[in-house]
Amino acid sequence: MMQDPYTEIGYTGLAEFSGQIQQDFLREWRGKEAYRRADEMRLNSPTIGAMLLAIEQSIRASEWQFTSDNGEDDLRLEICKLSWSGMQGGENNHIIEALGMLPFGYSLFEQVYKRAGRFVLIDKLAVRGQDTVWRWLMSPRGDIEGVEQVTETGHRAILPMSKLLHYRTRIERNNPEGRSILRTAWTSYYYQKHIAQIEAIGIERDLAGMPVITLPEGADTNESSATSDARKAAKIVRNIRNDEQAGLVLPNGWGFELASTGGSRAFDTDKIIRRYESRILMSCLAQFLVLGMDGVGSLALSSDQTDFFTMSVNATADIIAQAFTKQVLPTLMSLNGYDAEGLRLEHSPAGDVDTAKIADFLQKIGDKVTWAADDEVWLRQVGGLPARDPDELAADMEQRRQERAAIAEAIRARASQLPQAEQQDREEAERMAAEYFSANPPDERQRRKVEKQWENAMTDFFTEQRKRILKAAKEMRNV
Repeated sequence: MMQDPYTEIGYTGLAEFSGQIQQDFLREWRGKEAYRRADEMRLNSPTIGAMLLAIEQSIRASEWQFTSDNGEDDLRLEICKLSWSGMQGGENNHIIEALGMLPFGYSLFEQVYKRAGRFVLIDKLAVRGQDTVWRWLMSPRGDIEGVEQVTETGHRAILPMSKLLHYRTRIERNNPEGRSILRTAWTSYYYQKHIAQIEAIGIERDLAGMPVITLPEGADTNESSATSDARKAAKIVRNIRNDEQAGLVLPNGWGFELASTGGSRAFDTDKIIRRYESRILMSCLAQFLVLGMDGVGSLALSSDQTDFFTMSVNATADIIAQAFTKQVLPTLMSLNGYDAEGLRLEHSPAGDVDTAKIADFLQKIGDKVTWAADDEVWLRQVGGLPARDPDELAADMEQRRQERAAIAEAIRARASQLPQAEQQDREEAERMAAEYFSANPPDERQRRKVEKQWENAMTDFFTEQRKRILKAAKEMRNV
């Protein structure tokens, strides 16, 4: 029996209980515990900090713009641009806050609007901290309906999803908390941190020596008593530090010495720590950050790995653009009496652009594309050329088009004055003029080819005319 195709029957299968997400098999990566782990990793690890900073700086360098299928004259674009540039905190700070989804898996913002003249604009996109999320409001089938927020000071709020802007790094079983990009690096970070601690303790003991206290006969060795000699000696040994306040006072009959440790380690902890750091970066496709630090790694390898990182960074920028387009623009347009169909937030390529590849691409397809002023603005930015206003560029392009058209018309007029016998030469001249002075002239190689053909045609024409004149003069002398 065929089921109703318009009715949903199944469930997402997300492990969720009373709004608490239980999807991760590790308890320390659930709810607020996951927030604490991610916060520790991003603030304590220089490796993770460098990786997150590299992503942030790459995305911040991108240009953000709104586009419409209806063209540049669409009034809705003005509303989008005014909102984007005029909201509290500015668009740059919003992008930085949005990137909180990288370490924490998601980021939340409350949409707040204001009336400004004849438009309703975004007043602010107010961040809602991940550590204040108490529980998610989920439908029985796993749809996200809202979130309940409880702050450290006891303030409580219930926010429906229609009021929120919700960024997620990953959508798996419609998990509202996404997944931290640091999750797969947790094991490496855990071992790297503890090995570094052991290494620091080992270095201190190796330099200062191992403290040894010898108790005299008759000393109280009852370790269960807080006042026994054994407990006092253990406390002294634990607190021995070789610093500017180093010193020791012992009871009568006690002995103290620093025993040598042998001066060598069984394991190269530095190599082990570097291995775990590279694993952390590899989990985020950022291992190129450590290439060359030890005199190892080639430029070609760095370039290949950077390409993967750039791809990842652009995917993150795509998440921001798509979420903003789907969750903010419909509300913004509805408040102004429009629909959001055909509107999008877009970004320029994040990360470094390979200018050699761009040049090769333009050489291959340059004569097949109709270029606009905005295209030249972008190319100037990529190539590090002086910036130009798009309107001025459009005016210059139109002036050059008119000049080419005037020159082409002058050539056609001159060619039309040739004798009827030169019809073939006139048609060839018109063809070359139309090709060379068209609104979309050929590329440089094709231009030189056409110029050569034009030069040869003119040379042949004047050579033929000279022969005819000399022949006519000779005939006149013989009359």
